[in-house]
Amino acid sequence: MTNGLHRVYNSGMPTAIARRTKEKSEVRELLKAAEEKMREMDTVIEQLKAAVCEAPPQPSPLDHLQEVVKATQDLRTAGGNISAERVARLYGVSLNQLATWLGRSRQAVSKTPDADSLQPALSFFEKVARLRLALRSDADFRKWLRTPQDLLDKASPLELMAKGERQVMADFVDDALTGAPA
Repeated sequence: MTNGLHRVYNSGMPTAIARRTKEKSEVRELLKAAEEKMREMDTVIEQLKAAVCEAPPQPSPLDHLQEVVKATQDLRTAGGNISAERVARLYGVSLNQLATWLGRSRQAVSKTPDADSLQPALSFFEKVARLRLALRSDADFRKWLRTPQDLLDKASPLELMAKGERQVMADFVDDALTGAPA
């Protein structure tokens, strides 16, 4: 029996175990490195999202019409800034969902929902909300947001807003309100 064990031991069994242990260690190290790279990529993605949201919408001829500006006054605070809480309420989404679309944390948006840093991104939501001029109620506006539109390749306006296609939606609403061809 001792002779048989001796043969197995000398046949390279410890070398195979050592090789397997080394491979596991290398895999763990690769996994750690990959997780670190993923964290770095998440940071870069968040920075890119924030940068995209920082560009304000393109100017519209409707920006200077009192009636149009007045139609979205309820989205602004007494200080004049657009409130993320009010936008979320109007759009029928949670503040957490809106924060995600803006590339911000829920905590940051909750703490200061009318922060100056949010204004460029929230301006798109305000421009789209102008469509309420042509609708009977905020409930009708929320229905419209969730209804797929032929002119938007069967996507709903809310889907496009969530995907960051905010300028497309701001232009779409401008065109609808001014009667410009699509």
